[in-house]
Amino acid sequence: MAPAEPSPREPHGATLEGIGEEIRSMAAAMATKADLLVHTTSIQDALRAEIAGIRSEVTAHTGRIQDLEHSQETQATRLQATDTALARQGEMLLHMRRTIEDLDNRGRRCNIRVRGVPESDGETIENTLNNLFDMILGADAPHTFRYERAHRALRPRSSDDNPRDIICCLSSFRNIMPS
Repeated sequence: MAPAEPSPREPHGATLEGIGEEIRSMAAAMATKADLLVHTTSIQDALRAEIAGIRSEVTAHTGRIQDLEHSQETQATRLQATDTALARQGEMLLHMRRTIEDLDNRGRRCNIRVRGVPESDGETIENTLNNLFDMILGADAPHTFRYERAHRALRPRSSDDNPRDIICCLSSFRNIMPS
């Protein structure tokens, strides 16, 4: 007798016993509820441990961030105080510069600048000034003037014929003025 041909619905060479055996092996390989519970618990424990580690890191970072924010606020306060002090010092320096300039100008108030007097090697500046002031004032008797200082302008001699100015400060300029 010839073997029976399998029906078109059954897989080729599959028998009822083979299919049953295959189903039993698949059922044995399938996870049970207890297996799933064990795996789920181990996953939950691993996640809890990871989350606890992340929480501790976030807490540590939160503390560091708060320290940095406090430090930044302190630095901002110090910077503002420094800017205020610097602005105040700038105003004080400006006031001091103006005061020094005023004092310097007042100190030069008695200076007389004489221009166009030729430079000669033999004659002193005081004698030249005495002769010049006598000539300008037209006094009959020559005066002797006292000078706090008398000198040529502090620049090098020029090669052209322009003489350096004479700068003098009289001890008392009241004595020059005729009464």
